Amino acid sequence: MEGAAKKGFPVIGFVFLVLGLVKFVQGDDWVVWFILGIVFGGLGIFGRGKQSEGAGE
Repeated sequence: MEGAAKKGFPVIGFVFLVLGLVKFVQGDDWVVWFILGIVFGGLGIFGRGKQSEGAGE
């Protein structure tokens, strides 16, 4: 159960990153949405492949 949070997909962070991208394209205030996406773990989607390599330890 300890690793369950690390194995899950960071949904909230990903949603904030996508919202920040949409706001950036529209020309609105987008920095806050990107910061929230980072805080809620949205950048964790890019390191998901590296976690599966060490799963056997």
